[in-house]
Amino acid sequence: MNVIRSEETSFNETLDRGLNNFEKIVAGLSVDTIPGDQAFRLYDTYGFPLDLTQLMARERGLEVDEAGFAVAMQQQKARAKAAGKFQHGNQKIDWQIVSDGPDSKFIGYDNTTANARLKRWAQQDDNILVVLDQTPFYAESGGQVGDIGKISGTGIDLQVVDTWKDGEHFVHQCSGKFATDAVNQTVTATVDDQLRNAIRRNHTATHLMHAALKQVLGDHVHQAGSLVNREHLRFDLTHFEKVTPEQIVEIETIVNREIRKNTALQVDLKSYDEAREAGAEALFGEKYGDQVRVITIADYSMELCGGTHVGRTGDIGFFKIIEESALAAGVRRIVALTGAGAVDYVQNLAANAAQIQSRFNCPLAELPDRVDQLLDQKKQLEKELKRQQQTEHKSGGRDLMKAAVSIGSYTMIVAKVSATDNDDLKARGDGLLEALSSGIGVLGAEMGGKPGAVVVITPDLIKAGLKAGEFAKAIGQAMGASGGGRPHLATAGGKDVQKLPAALDLARELIKTKLEKLTV
Repeated sequence: MNVIRSEETSFNETLDRGLNNFEKIVAGLSVDTIPGDQAFRLYDTYGFPLDLTQLMARERGLEVDEAGFAVAMQQQKARAKAAGKFQHGNQKIDWQIVSDGPDSKFIGYDNTTANARLKRWAQQDDNILVVLDQTPFYAESGGQVGDIGKISGTGIDLQVVDTWKDGEHFVHQCSGKFATDAVNQTVTATVDDQLRNAIRRNHTATHLMHAALKQVLGDHVHQAGSLVNREHLRFDLTHFEKVTPEQIVEIETIVNREIRKNTALQVDLKSYDEAREAGAEALFGEKYGDQVRVITIADYSMELCGGTHVGRTGDIGFFKIIEESALAAGVRRIVALTGAGAVDYVQNLAANAAQIQSRFNCPLAELPDRVDQLLDQKKQLEKELKRQQQTEHKSGGRDLMKAAVSIGSYTMIVAKVSATDNDDLKARGDGLLEALSSGIGVLGAEMGGKPGAVVVITPDLIKAGLKAGEFAKAIGQAMGASGGGRPHLATAGGKDVQKLPAALDLARELIKTKLEKLTV
């Protein structure tokens, strides 16, 4: 029920935003056809299927550029395909064969160093790619990054900067000294122990956290992606709402309790069916062979996993969640640290808290209340400032009437003013509109190095068929961008501040032309 309710609420919010954007698209049309790329943006960003956009367009006597929509869809698919390419798979490797026979026997679960023979190698850009008959280097797989380290021998002194898979072959991506006439020898392959241990800690902590998430949030939680590297662990989970701070504390408490138990990990090879019958957690979308590796942590956790792990949970040291965020609808992301990284993080937090505490000169426990008081004071000051600005803008609107030009019975005001941002400029426009009895006003300003303008029109001229958005669009185009808004007030933006004077001159001509026609 919670998941369905969350999905319904999320969809309604998305639908509302999409409808607002549909209205903006329609308001900005100069023809009777919605461009294909705009229709695709409604689909891609707001989940509007093409037939829904077409239905709403027909209700307004409009068409939708289906061909343009199809082109935009194809371009998006091409971008997604390009982004999804495996980074090593888009370049052909010209392998030099040293010897035939099997290769890439992984012995890294029990060893971080091994004697091995080269089976093939390749030069790729500035890298040397090496495949060995056996290797202690773990190749990137299942969310765990590849090992780094060294491969050395006579005439060979290589730094392994990454390890990845080419099919079933473990490819060691290296830099350094490589004598091509010395490939027929036994070399020493050595994994960087310190970094491997950091990866182990993060990987085992991922299993502990996965089980804790199910305990705290519910059995609906499943892994939707992960990254295990030397610096941190990242875990994507299926969950329908934000994980609360209280839940995060509970998850951390459970994981750290399991770490303190210092439980020995049990590693077994079983058939896939046997492991699933025993209750092992399998990851959706992962491919498993007939024989699977089962990582068991007492009666707390059991998962199918081919990654490297610590010997005992105590080796993790300490676990700390540092980030929780939304990734997609129904999917959350958690980032956490272990070991020395987690300790450093907490120490930095404590040091920062101590600095804030000294500035507020209060006990640590009182800091949240003091901050709340400060924020309340800030809100009150902002309200007072806004009230004063509104008073000033009303007065400023009356002052601007001195620059008014009469066109028949109507008034035109076009002026350059100072404004801090778009909201400030609109407030000045409101003040001018209040001062106008019958007419059109345009105020231009430089804000942050870019030009902007606000257009206001009195109700009688709106009834006569004039709309502020039409003027704003033309002014915005003159400044290198566009504009739009409501009939009585609209804004325009630009890219080149040097074009502001010409845009204001254009506004004068447009307003004069329109008002003279009404006067006649």
